[in-house]
Amino acid sequence: MEPPRSPQHQEPLLEYQDYLLAYRLRARIGGALRPRGRELRLAEYAARRLERQRLARELLRDPGYRATMRVVDDLTDELNFGFWHNPSETVAALRKIVDAGGARALEDEDGFAEQLLTRRERAVLGAEGVRVVASYYLGLVRASAAYLDPETFTRLRAQVEPSRASMPVFVHLGHDPAAV
Repeated sequence: MEPPRSPQHQEPLLEYQDYLLAYRLRARIGGALRPRGRELRLAEYAARRLERQRLARELLRDPGYRATMRVVDDLTDELNFGFWHNPSETVAALRKIVDAGGARALEDEDGFAEQLLTRRERAVLGAEGVRVVASYYLGLVRASAAYLDPETFTRLRAQVEPSRASMPVFVHLGHDPAAV
């Protein structure tokens, strides 16, 4: 069964997938990376994301921004916002992952699939879809690891980014984190 592809209008679902995979990785690593709350359902994620956007816009208009900035930072952390796509966030997480002894999920595509995708998601994606998803996210991690070398980072990100346009979507609108 071919998983649905990701046209532009599915970018919010891809963003939610980014959140889910980062949440699962952080939960597996634990320690300083352990998420503070439970995994959010799609509707909860969307509501929190909209709240983050509203607060960020408000922040730009508020000269006494400190309290609002703390809330925006908390939401950024809760939503794993930028976890895969912001190299400085990814590098900070990688340091904590190394301190925690590493992560099988980041070693190779098989480890990624076994550790971060549910059985249902692997079935929806099929072998090729799993390979595409794992390769994409591991490519982002590799590029971020090279962040201190701008030329290498730019080259690696240029190799990874075009695959986002054809990224298979494995979450569905009724996503239930408890379903395995």
